[in-house]
Amino acid sequence: MKNARCFLFIVGISLAAGTASTLLSGAAPRQSVPDGRLARILAVTKVYCQRLEKAALDFVCIEDIKEEIFNLPQIEPDVILPGGLTTSWSFSYRVPRRGFVRTFVHDYQFIRKSGRSVENRTLVKEDGISRNEKNARLTTMTVRVENALFGLLGEARQPQYDYRIAGEEIIKGQKALLVDAVPKPSFAGAHCNGRIWVLEGDASIVKIEWEQTSVGNFQIIRETAATLKAEPALVSVTEYEVVKNGIRFPSRDTTEESYVLKKDKKFVRSRTTILYKDYKFFTVETDVKF
Repeated sequence: MKNARCFLFIVGISLAAGTASTLLSGAAPRQSVPDGRLARILAVTKVYCQRLEKAALDFVCIEDIKEEIFNLPQIEPDVILPGGLTTSWSFSYRVPRRGFVRTFVHDYQFIRKSGRSVENRTLVKEDGISRNEKNARLTTMTVRVENALFGLLGEARQPQYDYRIAGEEIIKGQKALLVDAVPKPSFAGAHCNGRIWVLEGDASIVKIEWEQTSVGNFQIIRETAATLKAEPALVSVTEYEVVKNGIRFPSRDTTEESYVLKKDKKFVRSRTTILYKDYKFFTVETDVKF
């Protein structure tokens, strides 16, 4: 499946990059949180996003990608009736081993000044072999969707979304609120859904999960699921652990395309891990204050 991702590094609390979607079920907290805190979080993140959109940035980092692709399982009948006929309700899966692994290492550069952004990617290694390909394009096969965090929490989008605090977690000693963002009915289909981990102290984003139907070509996933007589189960998480001048940059992105088969067996079709590391910052200028 063709990759639709473009690493549009917008700033600070967000990566304006694509991610596939997620079921939003694995990390759901048990504790509810008073809704009174939601208004404050939305107000602070709105101001934060406004100021971040005008921030001047100039940095480079290493983008280290590992993509695992698995062959589709084959459906085999459980019951063979007289005459070689099979039942339509009884079948099993023979899951093959992993198909192949691809790896890519890029030098990534992002510059934004006076509202204009430029990004460059140089492929320095592919499948362990040294390369020096300027202006390289991403060639991963994992299905991804292009999206910006400002589409979830920015001032322009907030009137178009319904928000809910789903709970709270402690992340490295700091309290984070889990905010679910779902487009209002009149905007459904035009915007992405997601769950956002927001630090209560400074309203910075530390993690995002994307709801699975947010993937741009989710119809392909549905078709694969139908072929397998299964349910799609995509999970994508982006973590933001690199901090510079109070701004958070992405550190890790993981995407798993999987399907729930008969008897709740899970088949993983692909798994992609992207590490963003060895940052070098030349300019990170913003007047964000809280």
